[in-house]
Amino acid sequence: MNATTSSLSVHLGEGARIDCYTYPHRPDSGPILAIDFQGGSLSLSSRSLGAVDAGDVETAHRLAEAVAVYVAETERLHARNTEHAASSTSAA
Repeated sequence: MNATTSSLSVHLGEGARIDCYTYPHRPDSGPILAIDFQGGSLSLSSRSLGAVDAGDVETAHRLAEAVAVYVAETERLHARNTEHAASSTSAA
């Protein structure tokens, strides 16, 4: 397998759609995490659909941990911005 490098920046907006598709009736197909956003889409899957191994499980756990951090930071910033907007409005 040749190593490849790529970078993708996606700015998710309010209309972004995030789904996980599973195919339990098709054992040769693994889960697909799909992110649809304005101007494009992104699909994440295991290296070999259906042939999920321990490395894929570990990667899925790392993804879940990173998403949890992302959610917590997004909530923190939203709360800060909401407080700032409220204090600016009451000071005016």
